[in-house]
Amino acid sequence: MLKNPIVGLAVGALMVFAPHAGATADPLPKGFERHKFNGSVRPEVKDGVTRFEIFDRQCSNVDYGDGRGENDCRNGNVRSTIRYMRDMRVGESVEYKFDFRLDPAFAYKGWHNNSANGFYPDGWDSHLRLASWEGPAIHNFIYMLKADTRNGVNFLARQCQKPGDFGKWATFSLKIRWANDESGWVTASCDNKVIYAAEGEATNQAPHCWESNECEPQSNRDPKSFNFILGPVMMGWGNEWKNYDHHTSQFDVVQPDGIGIDVRNVSVTRGVSDYSAEQAVLLKRLQHQLVHLGCKPGNVEGKPDKATRQAALSCRKFESGLPEALNLTTLQAFADAYAKPETASLPSGNAAAGAENGSSKPRTYIKLGEMLAMKTGKDTKVNSNFFGKIKGARKGQNELDFIILGQFDYTDNSFSQLSFLLQDNLSKAEVNAAAKCGYGTIRFPDGTDHLEIVMQRSGNTFSSPPRTDCLIQALGKRPASQVPYLTEGFADLAKSMVSDGGWKKLRHEGLKIFVKRVADGEITVGG
Repeated sequence: MLKNPIVGLAVGALMVFAPHAGATADPLPKGFERHKFNGSVRPEVKDGVTRFEIFDRQCSNVDYGDGRGENDCRNGNVRSTIRYMRDMRVGESVEYKFDFRLDPAFAYKGWHNNSANGFYPDGWDSHLRLASWEGPAIHNFIYMLKADTRNGVNFLARQCQKPGDFGKWATFSLKIRWANDESGWVTASCDNKVIYAAEGEATNQAPHCWESNECEPQSNRDPKSFNFILGPVMMGWGNEWKNYDHHTSQFDVVQPDGIGIDVRNVSVTRGVSDYSAEQAVLLKRLQHQLVHLGCKPGNVEGKPDKATRQAALSCRKFESGLPEALNLTTLQAFADAYAKPETASLPSGNAAAGAENGSSKPRTYIKLGEMLAMKTGKDTKVNSNFFGKIKGARKGQNELDFIILGQFDYTDNSFSQLSFLLQDNLSKAEVNAAAKCGYGTIRFPDGTDHLEIVMQRSGNTFSSPPRTDCLIQALGKRPASQVPYLTEGFADLAKSMVSDGGWKKLRHEGLKIFVKRVADGEITVGG
């Protein structure tokens, strides 16, 4: 039994509402059930409104049942949720829609998260999610609707409701075609205004993937089914919270009076379309313009497809440029640009624009994920952490865990200084042995030493330092196994990131440019 004065307050508050709610409780929204990991607060429905409340440390001790011996109380999670009982599957198109209202007294500020740099302003993230869409595996969250007092209610860092409107009803809609290939599309709207849209991508992959987002960027997850969870969950710091600074327990703080959210008009509708009738007419007009200019869209019937997106990007070269992709939010801009009479006289664009098959395939495929980016945007400094899994390598030698450090020069779109830093802690003997081979180390604030590999630039070639064989002999098996991939095989890393689209998610613009140029053979890194 939890012994906490705040818990007593929460139970008392719940008892005030329980008799009234229990006497007139409506059934849950159609197709939903209460989640088995809910804490002591039970979602109830009255007059068509589902009321969710969470209180500090009111968690569930029910084992997750996945063999880890973990539960919400151990990990610091507090939840009051309902789940849709039918999982959607790859190939299905569906709209998830509901109205929500946060209590106007909501006061959770979120937390600063280096992994969220480049996604959220100043890296201010939230542990509080109001809804989630998840695959069946551990750490397989794909999308979340989050809330805090800095960013408001937001989806993929796109604001749905500003903090000043807390207490007002808002409508959220997620329309999606679940797919593990380019047939996928997704559109998120708030109060009928599109805040996020993407087409031609695998929608079973999380666009914002980092550990505290319940996702592992280096893992080859390919879920075929998708669960919808609705209701507040305050995520905790995990069962290893003592290993991190500034945490007094595994729980993130829930305000003393709790957090409440009301939800109504909940629906899950299958067989939906992405484009409205009006948007389909506009797309059809664009497709006919492309045909008139001698370009080849996939169809002329107002249906979005890969060929149309490719043709729109490459048919003509516009001086002012076009958006990076054709989708619902950019359709009008493309249609307007191609409707101008002077467009016909513009030079032809690059036929391969937007395509990623210009670079050759890697010899060894490496699933590489950017774990966090200390520098983002067009900063001239680069400091990004990566973790990777090497396909076909033996266990114990199949992982990469390193940092890219450097100074990026935007005048020639390359690094003026480039280093790779291994995350492995080196022993004193390894530090001394590496030094004899001519390699230095960097000491982290926690007192651990890490190998630095400084690459030498000459034009568009970055040469690995001499005596790498000596270095490999100086290091233990795991750090030694990583050296060849950084000093000789970085092209495989770059080509792997281009082949799976991971390069597009890099949060530093210079690093993104560099990786693509290496993959395309414009820049050589190593031997």
